[in-house]
Amino acid sequence: MIQSDKARAFAALHVPGRPLILFNAWDAGTARAVAAAGATAIATGSWSVAAAHGFDDAERLPLDLAIANAARIAAAVDLPVTIDFEGGYAVDPGRLAEHMGLLLAT
Repeated sequence: MIQSDKARAFAALHVPGRPLILFNAWDAGTARAVAAAGATAIATGSWSVAAAHGFDDAERLPLDLAIANAARIAAAVDLPVTIDFEGGYAVDPGRLAEHMGLLLAT
């Protein structure tokens, strides 16, 4: 499934009156386990991802590790994936756009 198909599938899961329940994965292994349990999409939590790598939350996980982990999670499952990317690791709009581009490229 290509990225745009996954985006449409994720949007279709948002149905008024039928809450979308997402379980957080923090690496490729937990993403696969969540998918195998019947999830329709995969989410991440910034704290769990950071903690799994030995860092505190609040963008203390280095950007390159966050991007690489997101890429591994997205590659591990054939489901839509939503990433808790906190504040995008930037305040400046140009840098934010650059970081979002890196994340989308995963």
